[in-house]
Amino acid sequence: MGGARPEFFLDGQFVGAPLAKGGVLTLRVPGLQGAKARSVSAVSGGRVLDGRALPSAKKRTTTKAPVQPAAILKDDPGKKGRYKTESFTYTAKSLKVAGYPSRLEMKALVVAPKGAKGKRPVVLFLHGRHGTCYVGEEVDLAWPCADGMKSIPSYRGYAEQQRLLASQGYVTVSVSANGINAQDAEVADAGSGARALVVREHLALLAKWNAGVKATGKDARVIKRVLSGHMNLKKVMTVGHSRGGEGVNRAALQEKKGDPFRIVAQVLVAPTDFGRQVAVGVPTTVLLPFCDGDVSDLQGQQYVDQGARIAAGDNSLKTSVLVMGANHNYFNTYWTPNATAAPASDDWWDAGDAACGSKARSRLKPAAQRAVGSTYIAAAARTFLTRSTSAVKLLDGTAVRAASAGRAVVLTSAVGGKRRAVVVPSSALKVKASVNASATVCDGFALDEGVGTPCTLDGSWASPHWLPSSYQTTGSPSPRALRFAWKKTGGAVTISAPRDLGSYRHIDLRVIADPSVTAGRFALVLRDASGRKVKIKSQNDAAHLPAAGETARLWAQTVRFTLPKRSRVNMSKIASISLVGTSARGKVYVLDGHLSSSGLRATKVTSKNVARFNVQDAVVTRDARQSEQTGYLTVPISNAFTSAARVWVEVSDLNAFAGYSGKYYTVQPGQREIKVPVVFAGDDIFTDDSFADQGGYGVRIEAKRNAVVDRVEGRLTVRNSAPRPTLSVEQTDVVAKPGGVVRWVLSLSAPMTQDYYGFATAVPPTLPGGELTLASAVPSWFAQFGQGAAKAMTFSQAGVVVGVSVPAYSTTTTIEVPVRDLAYVGDGRTLEFVVEPDGAFVPEPITLRARIEPKEG
Repeated sequence: MGGARPEFFLDGQFVGAPLAKGGVLTLRVPGLQGAKARSVSAVSGGRVLDGRALPSAKKRTTTKAPVQPAAILKDDPGKKGRYKTESFTYTAKSLKVAGYPSRLEMKALVVAPKGAKGKRPVVLFLHGRHGTCYVGEEVDLAWPCADGMKSIPSYRGYAEQQRLLASQGYVTVSVSANGINAQDAEVADAGSGARALVVREHLALLAKWNAGVKATGKDARVIKRVLSGHMNLKKVMTVGHSRGGEGVNRAALQEKKGDPFRIVAQVLVAPTDFGRQVAVGVPTTVLLPFCDGDVSDLQGQQYVDQGARIAAGDNSLKTSVLVMGANHNYFNTYWTPNATAAPASDDWWDAGDAACGSKARSRLKPAAQRAVGSTYIAAAARTFLTRSTSAVKLLDGTAVRAASAGRAVVLTSAVGGKRRAVVVPSSALKVKASVNASATVCDGFALDEGVGTPCTLDGSWASPHWLPSSYQTTGSPSPRALRFAWKKTGGAVTISAPRDLGSYRHIDLRVIADPSVTAGRFALVLRDASGRKVKIKSQNDAAHLPAAGETARLWAQTVRFTLPKRSRVNMSKIASISLVGTSARGKVYVLDGHLSSSGLRATKVTSKNVARFNVQDAVVTRDARQSEQTGYLTVPISNAFTSAARVWVEVSDLNAFAGYSGKYYTVQPGQREIKVPVVFAGDDIFTDDSFADQGGYGVRIEAKRNAVVDRVEGRLTVRNSAPRPTLSVEQTDVVAKPGGVVRWVLSLSAPMTQDYYGFATAVPPTLPGGELTLASAVPSWFAQFGQGAAKAMTFSQAGVVVGVSVPAYSTTTTIEVPVRDLAYVGDGRTLEFVVEPDGAFVPEPITLRARIEPKEG
């Protein structure tokens, strides 16, 4: 019921993300044969839930935990403000949304300041995916709740954060999304579209009330008194937790002209990032709980990494905040054990883990974790909703802490703001290592064997910076880093490139300290065009992080070097920058480097003035006269934009376990669409179109430069005129004896391009004689099909179900039940299965009957 999305891997290779229905995770993998259950891994957020460990899940020796920065911020944003607060709940008309059978509620908790003059900025909260209903300790994921069950009001779980913000003068609104949580397992985008819709509907409703439109119902009077005319909806900050983080981010990137509100900042708490979407121009603060047991791979880091270079002129501050000892759930009181009447649990799975176990010294208590969340949410509100910059140092990578965050160790890393890139690892970066050192530009991941230079053998799971958006071998572009290692003090790497350091105060490097080397301190040496040099010590070092559960935590921290105010070196004509090891040995990965100064910088680029892509579905008809065809999925492009846009497009054949490809597309101003070609065979045999949710050809787009993508995935469905084949049995009644096999042969009337899957269920026999018991089946067969049943039970009593599978381009299959040689069958036993009608391949019930006769003599 958590936020992370389940994924299936086979022998360590990504197979796909299943959809859930009726409590069962289902993934059709046509063309895949011979797969064994023991080779399958069920993975969620980088954590293996069931099956074998992934090759990349390599645990490192635990290192000493990092410590707090010594400096304390003077003006603490986590302190209670001067206003008293008041709260109420409002309810509006529910929403009917395509793909969601039940309507989505419109309900929210408002906490507002009393007596605050003028129009106040607004902070909107959206919770993530959690159980929706409960009775006692039983939790359900349904909507509406069944009779006798109570709803879990997750939207009320941020009341502490709301009260702090309201005391400081903000109007806060926390909206409910239980209807989405109960139904998002069956939609391709995992509910991000519906969450964005709910956020924007609430903001539009608030705008109406603020403009004087009268509310209706029992809430009307308090809405008029507290909200009408009191909100500044041109200054909205959203806070999204878990899947709520992805939802509010998508709401921000859907910004359009004419909106009666404006989202100017967002805080994403332990967010999912399935779509890899970036809200261009929106300052973004991402809280990453080090001990996240749900979204364990910390994929929310991608909002910062992708935002670093998403658009020319995007100066919005993007910050990642790593909270040591924090888990996924405790930011919300209704997700915290014993905090409310609703059942909840610690999402971290290994109670004995040295860094994150329940007794680990570094683990935060629930109240302490919420205090950290409150402080950094308030810091973002002060920084982006007011004119004060007193809290920006908590967000810009400065080594400083807030007293209100208590004993928590919080590490920050940032891009954007007052920054200019000076080191960007790429194939064009010229580096030279000295004696006793090595340096190379490496790839965060390398999915294609033999292609690229992986940064580490730990694999992409070890670092949230290196998580690919797809685990298929599509040639997907990998993020890069500068890997620098040295074996002796003075070992160095020199980066040659002319730089004008201008009036900036610092050079900030985002650095991962490799935990295999306990040291790793280095200095910078700047050399100007005349050969003059200056050596600069760092203000701080990148802390070595302990392992968390199954994997290392390779996370980049800001290492800051303050530029000298006076120097013989000409800072406007820097010829090279060298990293020089000051410890005896070390190994680090540099993600990028920026010139920086404290504060913010205005940005004019937004999601409204870059190219906007929205992938659509399409249907084409197969032409049997052609051996190969090309269909096109058209992706419309909106917005008036002046800079060329670049996107990465992947095409996947969902009808077979093969056929993945990807390429870059560049779009020029004025271009209104791209046509993505999809090549397929012009077969004249049947292709099943009824599996539209998992069949056809998938197209996925990821924004790389000067672009936003709203709907990231689409599907090209290929239809044909060949008749649908039907399933039948060659001989309904069969006979077998002990030591033999009960065997039915089933056939499709014609082949098709996909595998056929069905089921046969044991039913009470209609033939005379007693029913065969499970004890009469060969033990290895019983172990596979009779799990959990007593051997004395009959087949129908045990509810035995066997699969019926016909491979693609074939027509026949068999159902076999091997009978033990020593089976006692008396005067004879019977067995009966039924293949129920499915409205497609089985128009009428298919009955399979068998009589097991005793051996002669």
